[in-house]
Amino acid sequence: MVSLENLLLYIPMSAMFVMLPGPDFALVARVALLKGRARGQAAACGIALGICLHTAAAMLGISAIVAHSAFWFSVLQYLGAAWLVWLGIQALRAGRVRAAVVKTAPDADREEAGGGAGEPLTLRQWLDFFGQGLLTNALNPKAVLVFLTFLPQFTDPRAPLGPQFLVLGGILVGLCLAWFVPLAYMLGRVRRVFENSRFQQWLQRCTGIIFIAFGLKLATASR
Repeated sequence: MVSLENLLLYIPMSAMFVMLPGPDFALVARVALLKGRARGQAAACGIALGICLHTAAAMLGISAIVAHSAFWFSVLQYLGAAWLVWLGIQALRAGRVRAAVVKTAPDADREEAGGGAGEPLTLRQWLDFFGQGLLTNALNPKAVLVFLTFLPQFTDPRAPLGPQFLVLGGILVGLCLAWFVPLAYMLGRVRRVFENSRFQQWLQRCTGIIFIAFGLKLATASR
């Protein structure tokens, strides 16, 4: 098992890692502000499952294969970049649609601005935002390197590595949910203050540019 000394060092460092702004943070913030608390929390759950997949891949040696293969690492890198650019394009397109609504019906755009946030969340919608969170995290090749370089520093090489990876990965999942689920709740509450189409249009455009920038940075990043 993981020693108490390692845990006391691992937990705060992992918390800082989870809270750093990145694609996961941008996705949860965008969904919560535009679509509401429940949808943002669905995305957060998808991100947590992505961490579970990275943990399993590290345990099974898949991460090592990907990290040491220029071909497979590049495949994951470009898939992740394409996904982030696609999210950015979708956000920019939504921003243009919202701009058209403002111009054509400026006095009746409140309901349109909500983007269905006040409606009950269906299973299909939950799976949609859950899938966005899952793909955003799972297709991040940097996470593969983190699990290969960061987690092993807190393991005991004399003990079985599988249970230790489960503990460390489980802690990371718990920290992820403890950060992103309340964040989605708070942003879902704040969105009521800015619930108008002009703010929503501005937010869509900004997050679209951010996602595209993340994607381009990922695509051009060296290992």
